Amino acid sequence: MPKNISSLEEFDIMREITMPHLLTMGESLLEKKNACYAILARKTEEILLVNSPGFSTDFIFAGLSEKHIEFIAKNAPIEYKKELLKLSSSDYSVADILEIAQAMDNDLGENVTQNQQRVKNVMRYIQDNQIAFQF
Repeated sequence: MPKNISSLEEFDIMREITMPHLLTMGESLLEKKNACYAILARKTEEILLVNSPGFSTDFIFAGLSEKHIEFIAKNAPIEYKKELLKLSSSDYSVADILEIAQAMDNDLGENVTQNQQRVKNVMRYIQDNQIAFQF
């Protein structure tokens, strides 16, 4: 039996889906990791539900998978792609992204690098397919 939700609950759900970058009130690493896990758990086609400014944040980027970035390259509006390209080109942003990925790996155990490798693969994909992210 379906449960009715209030307008406020519906708004909260929509905000979480489309504006996850606004859910982190502070800049704590824990909040960023939690946002990353939420992005990483999304189905490929759900990644475009995040609005364009979300793709300019380090923790949204750090939560992308290789499948997400392929889908974005093929299907996202140019604004989304340009934000990701700009973020992946900034040394400062890349350092923050890798710090988040390393913290995610630390959650998994000592000497684990799967999230760092995933993020590097996403960055490599953007670099190798740069033309798709420019036009």
